[in-house]
Amino acid sequence: MTDWRDEEPEDEIAPRQAPGEGVRVVGPDPGAAPPPRGASRFPLPEDSTWSSQDSAPPAEPRRPAGSSRLQHWTDPPTGEVPRAVAGDSADDDFESWSSLTGPGRARFRTDSSDWNRDVGDFAEGELAPDDGTMIGALADDAGYEDAWTPPRRRARRGRGQPDTGYEAEPVGDGGGGDDGDIVPRVVTGVIMAVIALAAFALGRPVAVVLVMLVVGVSAFELFEGFRRAGHHPATVMGLLGCIAIVPIAYSQGERAYPLVSVLVITFTLLWYLIEVVHQRPTVNIGLTLLGFGYVGILGGFAGLLLAPNPGGTGLLGGVVICAIGSDVVAYFAGRTFGHTPLLPRISPHKTIEGLIAGAIAAVILGAFVGAVLHPWAFKGVGGGLALGVVVAVTAPIGDLAESMLKRDLGVKDLGGLLPGHGGFLDRFDAMLFALPAAYYLALYLFFR
Repeated sequence: MTDWRDEEPEDEIAPRQAPGEGVRVVGPDPGAAPPPRGASRFPLPEDSTWSSQDSAPPAEPRRPAGSSRLQHWTDPPTGEVPRAVAGDSADDDFESWSSLTGPGRARFRTDSSDWNRDVGDFAEGELAPDDGTMIGALADDAGYEDAWTPPRRRARRGRGQPDTGYEAEPVGDGGGGDDGDIVPRVVTGVIMAVIALAAFALGRPVAVVLVMLVVGVSAFELFEGFRRAGHHPATVMGLLGCIAIVPIAYSQGERAYPLVSVLVITFTLLWYLIEVVHQRPTVNIGLTLLGFGYVGILGGFAGLLLAPNPGGTGLLGGVVICAIGSDVVAYFAGRTFGHTPLLPRISPHKTIEGLIAGAIAAVILGAFVGAVLHPWAFKGVGGGLALGVVVAVTAPIGDLAESMLKRDLGVKDLGGLLPGHGGFLDRFDAMLFALPAAYYLALYLFFR
């Protein structure tokens, strides 16, 4: 078997060194002039060679002044680090580079403090963190407090004055606590009362239309609040369900609930299944059904209360009188002598004093309803007192539930259609919990 070298031509095989000749390095002729600077080429076969024993090694290439020669790769490491910039120290150019400004600028960061998010590029500009969308479960307590801190408290903080705690504000969030809100609040309340009395006086069908309007607008405000918070509920499905359940409950009774609920759940799932909205289905389906259940199912009990003929308008009217009257009394009582926060983490404006005053007002108004309003008058003052107690317990729960949702969404009011009150849901939130309780109380008193 032949080696590959045996097949090469004789003239292409490097000549063997003579003993004692030393290491032979192929290179330019020692006597020849050095090549021009910048010119380089590979050694060719016809180039002459020089030996390590020759007297004059080939000339080394010229290097810039101030630079050092790199060691050979076979030499042991020295631990030295080559300099990357010129100057007296390695940090000379950092200041000049860091002075550059403008979008997309590069900045040398040599200290851990350079990466602090509270200073420099991370505090403002394109590298600043965007916490504007951190809401709901993503938001921290500081964000909640800023969103719900009364203006006077924020002003005190800005002036460096101590924060003495929650102010004595009224029970009920809509309208705030400024004196300028009282006049539009009272005027709006009077107008709503006149419209409600006219609708109830015109009969049950007109009252059903009014209830449909209130429930529909309230549901739209809630779904719009979800949307502003960055969610994508199936607003069309939820809104249709909330509006439809009122007249169906009025005409079909309790059979409306399984029917409308099945339709809303099914079509909401199909809404995301066929990708009408290209968003996360789990969260948005849950929010759609939450809006339907909270506003539609609870508000639909108004249709059930209007169903009996005669007496439907009286049944619903008694609940409205107790709930609205309780809220009004609680508002002014909280403004006047309320000092003890009820649930400051949920609604800092609600006070225990306002809650107690509102509950007493609900019971007194219930007794009045039981004395003069048909059909509650069939059971006398006792039946009215029972209605007042039910409203006194359930109405504040409904008010607090809506405050909890608004706090999680980072808003103070879900709407602004009612000056001094906020939106429709801000005004009628207390009735949503009172309606089912009053309906089952009426079933027990009149239809057992």
